[in-house]
Amino acid sequence: MASMRETWEEAAVDAWRRHGAQSEMRTQRLIILGSRGRPTSLRELYRDPEAIEAICGTIERFLPGVRAAEVFHKCPEAAVTCADAAATQHALMRVRASVPVTALDLRRVVESAPRVLVMTLKEEGNAVEVTKALAEALGVGLDDESVRDVVERAAEVLFEDPTTIRNAVREMEPLNRSHPTLGSFVAEHAEALVAPSIRRSLAQTLAMRKSYRAPPP
Repeated sequence: MASMRETWEEAAVDAWRRHGAQSEMRTQRLIILGSRGRPTSLRELYRDPEAIEAICGTIERFLPGVRAAEVFHKCPEAAVTCADAAATQHALMRVRASVPVTALDLRRVVESAPRVLVMTLKEEGNAVEVTKALAEALGVGLDDESVRDVVERAAEVLFEDPTTIRNAVREMEPLNRSHPTLGSFVAEHAEALVAPSIRRSLAQTLAMRKSYRAPPP
């Protein structure tokens, strides 16, 4: 039995590595998802090399250049969706409809927050409102590149409460001392929108830089 387990694990490891699992930690996490005690639907997908090739091939076909292993490492449930090409295509269409901006790079969005592939109807509606709230807080239209950049860099923002995002932008506004627009500043530090600790760290870092530049009394 041990020999059989080692055989499937070795084949699964090889398959995951072919699709972007670079680190040992990532690979082991994916292998654990194929172990006993996990939901049957996930276990079979994560332990069968042919199934791994199939789900990775599907997402890679729709999103060329995507790091498939990273997607399924972050959101195991997405593997069930990607086991079916039609379901995958439908999920991507729903993601696109949930983010009302132009020229959205779905590959970057999915890599940033793979759980967009399994959003509920309520979460889809929230994503629309968050995108609008973000544009409003930045003082730009939905077609502004800064809105798109934020969503692509930190797609987890789509799952936040719109008011939370408005407040986060307000917190970040006084920190912008070098960018030509608030939008470009927030886009560069997009992850801070969903992580208060990052906003605090950013504020501390910028304050230290300011003190270094201050002329002596």
